[in-house]
Amino acid sequence: MAEHLLRHLAAKRGLDLETASAGIAAEPHYRVPEPAKRQLAAAGVPPFEHKTRLATRDVLRWADLILVMSEEHHDYIADLYPEFASRTRLFREAAGFGKQDVEDPMAQSDEVFARCFSVIRESLDALLRADFKSPAALP
Repeated sequence: MAEHLLRHLAAKRGLDLETASAGIAAEPHYRVPEPAKRQLAAAGVPPFEHKTRLATRDVLRWADLILVMSEEHHDYIADLYPEFASRTRLFREAAGFGKQDVEDPMAQSDEVFARCFSVIRESLDALLRADFKSPAALP
């Protein structure tokens, strides 16, 4: 949800951002859950195709900033790819909301997806307002 919402919000602001999503347990057969599609559509995000991929060294190498949704993700990247640790930030913390994980909505109810989407939206709005320049977001 975060990747596609960020692309949408950035485009509305005329920003040229390159984004990519990756997960620590992503499988190629995973599909975007219907509740996520509904949340994004309600926010005006046009239909899209999305292929999941693992957070590998090659995937992470190009990123100026790596935003992770949980401390577990942060630790995973720092342990497996220490060369990217200085570019890796907890998403909510980078947005100025302190050290908070974003709840993983996978296999959860529509309400959990809505709550997660709301947290992602709030965080992306804050990051975009600050041009991704909050002290916590800077490498």
